[in-house]
Amino acid sequence: MANQKSEAALIKKVGDIANVMAAAGVGYTDYITQLTYILFLKMDNEKEELGLGSSIPNGCKWKDLCDLSGTDLIDKYEEILDELSKDEGLIGTIFTRASNKIDRPVMLAKVIEMVADEDWYMMEGDLKGAIYESILEKNGQDKKSGAGQYFTPRALIQAIVEVVDPKIGETVADPACGTGGFLLAAYEHMKGQSKDVEKQKFLKNHALFGADNTALVVTLASMNLYLHDIGVNKSPIAYQDSLIDTSDKMYNVILANPPFGTRPQGSVEVAANRPEFVRTSDNQVNFLQHIMSIVKTGGRAGVVLPDSVLTDTGATEKVREKLLKDFNLHTILRLPTGIFYANGVKTNILFFEKGKPTKDIWVYDYRTGVKHTLVTKPLKRVDLQEFVDCYCSGHEQDRKPTYTVANPNGRWRCFSEKEIQDMNNLDFKWINLDENDERTLLEITENIQAEAEGISDAVMLIKTAMLNNSSIQGERFNSIKILQDKLMADCELFKSKLIDAGIQGKLTIQLPDDGIANTLCEEKIPDKDKPFDIPKNWRWIRLGWAMEIERGGSPRPIKAYMTEEENGINWIKIGDVEKEGKYIYSTKEKIKPEGEKKSRKVYPGDFLLTNSMSFGRPYISKIEGCIHDGWLLLRNSKNVFDLDYLYWLLSSKYAYRQFVQKASGATVDNLNKDKVSSAIIPLPPLAEQRRIADRIEELLQVL
Repeated sequence: MANQKSEAALIKKVGDIANVMAAAGVGYTDYITQLTYILFLKMDNEKEELGLGSSIPNGCKWKDLCDLSGTDLIDKYEEILDELSKDEGLIGTIFTRASNKIDRPVMLAKVIEMVADEDWYMMEGDLKGAIYESILEKNGQDKKSGAGQYFTPRALIQAIVEVVDPKIGETVADPACGTGGFLLAAYEHMKGQSKDVEKQKFLKNHALFGADNTALVVTLASMNLYLHDIGVNKSPIAYQDSLIDTSDKMYNVILANPPFGTRPQGSVEVAANRPEFVRTSDNQVNFLQHIMSIVKTGGRAGVVLPDSVLTDTGATEKVREKLLKDFNLHTILRLPTGIFYANGVKTNILFFEKGKPTKDIWVYDYRTGVKHTLVTKPLKRVDLQEFVDCYCSGHEQDRKPTYTVANPNGRWRCFSEKEIQDMNNLDFKWINLDENDERTLLEITENIQAEAEGISDAVMLIKTAMLNNSSIQGERFNSIKILQDKLMADCELFKSKLIDAGIQGKLTIQLPDDGIANTLCEEKIPDKDKPFDIPKNWRWIRLGWAMEIERGGSPRPIKAYMTEEENGINWIKIGDVEKEGKYIYSTKEKIKPEGEKKSRKVYPGDFLLTNSMSFGRPYISKIEGCIHDGWLLLRNSKNVFDLDYLYWLLSSKYAYRQFVQKASGATVDNLNKDKVSSAIIPLPPLAEQRRIADRIEELLQVL
């Protein structure tokens, strides 16, 4: 909570400074650069006072400004900017093309005074991230794409870095680095992997490289890395146009969100410098070709690219063919709109490895039915937890699809080499969340019977043909595969409708001896909020009244807490549950005991509910363990539920539809404690709950 308060206070401070600059006639882009220069001088001074040293020459430091006023202040500020922009090292990169945009001394003095009021460098929380994200968000609202660049959400960067998993000792590059988000995340990911002094030196001084062709973001990226003591003597950020770079430098890992759209007029012709490229004016295709050329054999990449790269013909198709031939494009993450500052841009993350051709492609659809906005529903790291779990970084051979015939809306699906070859592009779509089947339970059972009989008839046809050595040409029959697919889909629909019937009191007879459901709940649910009629001795309640609900938590960085020791605590992940399973019996991983305080402990009998993407999946824990923030803990603290009834209730379409609605109306988003607590659910008497659960399980065991 302290971090959140610090960031909120910091963002307000930045906003106050912005108002001062606006009053001085300083535009927003200029505001970002001036704020960066002034904050940098102040934070460098704080570092020096902490005994961490300074790379700024005497006469150009924060203290050289503090006692000045009037034109002397302006003159000195401009002198400092000019002097630092000439530096050939990292300082010169930070102050790339630096110039003063605050020509009124009183305004400059006011900004310096406001900055001086805070100890910025040591402020709790990710100061740099808070500053950059707040000012870039405001700038993005004014100039959505700037110089063809997109601000990448921190949550997305973290997920990409986690699955690509750069190792200390490897080199990491971002040829369109913006403010350095990918590079900094890669650094944070790698620095805890080894305490070896030489490896740490390599990480700070040689492992990272970034480039951008806009002075503003080069300044921000350089400052970002500098304040993390990265590249103290030489800038890891280059002020250059990557697409005309002809150096032969190659890297182990590429992480990038390059600019999209057509290359700006007046830019140097790419083909003149890169004759080996397929000729095109599309930035994204040229950047993809550049990335393909600078990643080492055996190296890997995670790159944000628009849909057009997967679908366009002509030059784009030729590049796509080369990608599939020379690289293993093993994974695609489809992203929703609303997470970037360029509205309406449909994007994907392409994960590929150099050296082997593509065979299967795994696709995670986090687009269909998913909506985010920049302000009210921004993308959060927990939203991508299921994707990270499904990716199985480091043990990709263990991947298991969530898509099946029985679960056609599963978001994680593998497309075979043949399926890929049969497609004209790589635009993978399969989820349909709008289907609504109105058949009754009896009608569904009749369809299941017909499909089963059709399979039996087809098998008999094959048997007869084999016994009599006869042909089946001209015979009327349905494919067993088609019938099987229909049968499985109808069985899944039967299960769903059976559960809904159970929680509406339509599967069991109400008995007088059952009494009335728990009446201690004081809140009265308004009639308008009750979705269907229930038996008279049932009650409507909010789930939070009956259950203790808490969100999981993850010790950070999680890899530092992993252990194989016997005293380790079970670390429960989505991958630990069996598909269509009800219970959690064991885990593949454990965390150290000290990680328990930073997580959430669960016990046998506790419910776990997935809270992001394919959310709302309930499981009953049979073990003690800890859960990350991709889970919600539901504890039957008042003992008003039979656990089996509660499991089926939470598995129902009714519960799922309600969760979707509460997550902002017909969209798939992440759940939280308050959303789940406010869910309205039917509560039968305890004895009837047991009969409902028994009846559901009795009928489903036949399926």
